Order: sequence, then structure tokens, then C-alpha cells
Amino acid sequence: MNQTLSLYRLQQTDSQTTRALTRLQAIQEILENDEALRVAREQAEAAEKNRLSAERSLRQAEAAVRGQQIKIEQTEASLYGGQIHNPKELQELQNEAAALKRYLATLEDRQLEAMLADEEAEAAHLAAQATLQGTQSGLNERNRSLSQEQASLQREIEKFDAERQAIANAIPAEYIETYNRLRQQRGGVAVAGISDSTCAACGSGLTPAQQQAARSAAQIAHCPSCGRILYGS
Repeated sequence: MNQTLSLYRLQQTDSQTTRALTRLQAIQEILENDEALRVAREQAEAAEKNRLSAERSLRQAEAAVRGQQIKIEQTEASLYGGQIHNPKELQELQNEAAALKRYLATLEDRQLEAMLADEEAEAAHLAAQATLQGTQSGLNERNRSLSQEQASLQREIEKFDAERQAIANAIPAEYIETYNRLRQQRGGVAVAGISDSTCAACGSGLTPAQQQAARSAAQIAHCPSCGRILYGS
């Protein structure tokens, strides 16, 4: 059997496995990275807190206005009720009623500001909720697609492992040892094809004799530059 061909097939299988494993790792990192969702949740939570705070402020402003209105009603009831006849007391009540009305105007301005703030906070809250839902929906769709790809890659890896075992069983142990050593030394590529009279891995030129040796079924040829096993079809 042509051992160089077997080693080349082993290299192809290992390269496919490596690519699949690299992609699996990338998928896992993507699935575990929920930064966008975390940010969207934090923004939604902050918007909810702001909405509740604005709502409380509005209720307080409304209560302050209503309380002031009651004070004015009570003061005017005393002023116009006919029970007080002393001019000085009547003047004091008139002054008090005027002061209460002036402060009521201030409270009503605060109430208006609180209403506007409440409306803005509600709008921001709705927008943040929509963003969160959109982010969650998008991630769910992405994760479904990635999970399907993940399952497909795992099946491919199982197939590659079975193919590798079958190929490796037919290769002498000393060749497997050399192959494994070269893979560790040469970035995972132990066997290189020949392209335009050069080593396809490092680009080093090959003599006709070297190319012929790479095509021989009787021996294992190595690139004179990078040391990889050469395979010539």
C-alpha cells in the first residue's frame, strides 16, 4: 500500500477534524457570550427604576397640589364664612389665601414637570423593553441556528474519528510516530502536497527527483526545507 497516500488521507481527516473542533469552540464561546442580552437587561431594569421613581414623584406632586388646594379652600371658607368680623383677622386671612395661591402655582409647575418626566420615563421604559425583547428574540434565533450547526459538527467529528482510526490502523507505527511529531512541529500540517513543483506548505522548490520520490509508493519523501512528508498525486 502507498503509505504516503495513507498519510495524506490521514492529514486530510485530521485537518477536517481540527476545523470542526475550532468551529465548535467558536460556537460555544458565542453561545456563552450574552453580553448584548446583559446590557439590554440592565438598560431595561434601569428604565423600570426610573419609571417607578418618576411615577412616585408625580404622585407626590399631585398630592402636594391637592393638599394646597384643600388649604386654600379651608382658608377661603374661613374668610368668606361670615364668622370672622375683625378687620385685622380678615386681612391676615386674605394675605394667607394669597400666599397659599402663589405657592399653589409653584406646586402646579412642579406637577407639570413631574408629568412630563413621567411621560418621558414611560416612553424610555417601553423602548428599553422593546429592545430587550428584540435582543432576546434575535439571540434565541441565533442560538437555535448555532445549536443545529453544533450538533452537525459533532456528528462530523464522530465520522472523522472513525475514518481516522481506519486509516491509521493500516499505517505502520513508526510512520504514525513521525506524522504525529511533524504535526506538533509544523502547526498541525505533517503532509504537504506538491503545487507547481513546490512544497504546497512552505513554497520551497522541489527538484524533479524529489517530486518523483514523493510520488513513489516505495518510500517516504520529505520536503528539504520544512521537513514535512511530501505527497505527489
